[in-house]
This record gives sequence, structure tokens and C-alpha cells, in this order.
Amino acid sequence: MSEPGAMEDGGPGARGAHEARMASLREAGAEAFDPAGYGFVAALLARAEALPGGAREKIRERARQRIELLEGALGVARAEAQREMCALREAGADVPPDLVEALARGEIPRVRRELRRARRELARDRADVAVPWVARLRGEAEARGAQLPDDVARALDHLAARGGVVERAAHTGAVALRSAVSSALLSASAESVRATIAVARATDNLPDAAGPYNGQVLAARALSAMAELSPAYVRAVVAAADDLAAVSLRLAPEAQRPKARAATKRRRAAAG
Repeated sequence: MSEPGAMEDGGPGARGAHEARMASLREAGAEAFDPAGYGFVAALLARAEALPGGAREKIRERARQRIELLEGALGVARAEAQREMCALREAGADVPPDLVEALARGEIPRVRRELRRARRELARDRADVAVPWVARLRGEAEARGAQLPDDVARALDHLAARGGVVERAAHTGAVALRSAVSSALLSASAESVRATIAVARATDNLPDAAGPYNGQVLAARALSAMAELSPAYVRAVVAAADDLAAVSLRLAPEAQRPKARAATKRRRAAAG
């Protein structure tokens, strides 16, 4: 960008060359990059115009040197900031558009501060956070035969495979998963209690004179046998019975609904 011939000329050509370089520096963002340095060069050039002959040329030469230093510093700083910005993008972070605009304006110190802060935040978000409840809840879900939703079961298996740790950025999702698994376990516990009570009441409420082939006796024996062989199956049977009762109530004519509703309440009361 230097024009030695123009610089050595003590006339208007040297002044015009300096002004052109200063305008080019301002457009490149030098004034925003180093306000003090840019202002110092402008002051030198203004002072040179007030001096005669050799003194003017000395000040202009000093200004030329400062211009070259400012150009070099701006180019190096901008290149480093661009490399940091590219590295941050490659690491998977989003670079805000306003930072790109600030870099074009020459606000390089601010851009580099923001990039360093973004790198720290990215490293913090990617740091692993322990979630020690994973193994316990997964074991309880398997022991109780809890029917977890497919997406919840997959997420729980994924956490277990990672050794019970998540990235900090994913910790909120892990907390939501814990709530979903806990709710499923609570629901399974409630269904287990209801199924146990239903089996007990079915056995306790048998008619005294019922024979071995009485339908109620056979149903009670079947429930008891199922409870011993597969408690989870009994829970499913009781839940299905409740669902069928609810559907029956919805499909029943209006005149029959109060009776059906009362029957449903009696069955639920009997089941606990």
C-alpha cells in the first residue's frame, strides 16, 4: 500500500497519498481496532501541514511509519480472529452474525473476547456431569417389569451405556428423563397394589356354598395362579378390565350410564 515516490515528494502528492491510506485504513476498520493509534497518525499529519519544508517531511515520514505499523497490526489481528472464528465453527459452536459484522468493522479486541468466552462456554457445556440415578432407576424398572415408553427406554439405555454421565448441555434432558422413569415406576407400583388387592378380594368374596366349578371360584383361582406365575400379567389384566369398563360406560345408552357408572365404582372400590 506504500507509495515511496509520493511520500518523498514534499508537495500535495505526499499529502494526498497519506490521506488515501488513512481513508483505506478507516474503511478496513483501523479506527475501531486501535482508536489511539489511528488518532495519533491523524494528529501527526495535521501537525505536518502546519510546518515548513524539512520539518513537515520529518513528521510525514513518522506518520508513514506509524501507518505501516497500524496496517500490519490490523492485518495480523484480523487473520488471528478469523482463524479463531473458523475453529469455533468447526468445534460445533454457532458464531453470532453480529460478531462477523464486528470483525468487518475492525472491532477485533471485542470479537476475540467474545470468541474466548464462547470457547469457555462450549468446553463447559461439553464437560460430563454424573447422573448416578441411572443404574438404580433402570434396575428398578426391570425388577418391577415397568412398561416404559419406547423413547424413554431408549434414552435410559443410552445413558446406561455412557456410564451414567451426560454432557452438561444435556443435563436438563436427563432430569426430564428421570421424572418420566419415576412416573412410570410410580404408575407400576400403583397398578401392582391394585392387582394384589383385586386378587385378594376375588378370593375373599367367594360364596360359601360355591362348588369347585362355580364361575366365580374358577375366576378367583385363575387370578391367584396368574399372580404367582406372572404378577405383571395380572396387572395388565386388571388394567385392561378397567379400560374395558371405561369403554363400556362410554358406549352405554344414557339411561344405563348411571347404573354402569355405579358398577364401575363398585369394581374399583373392590380393587382398592
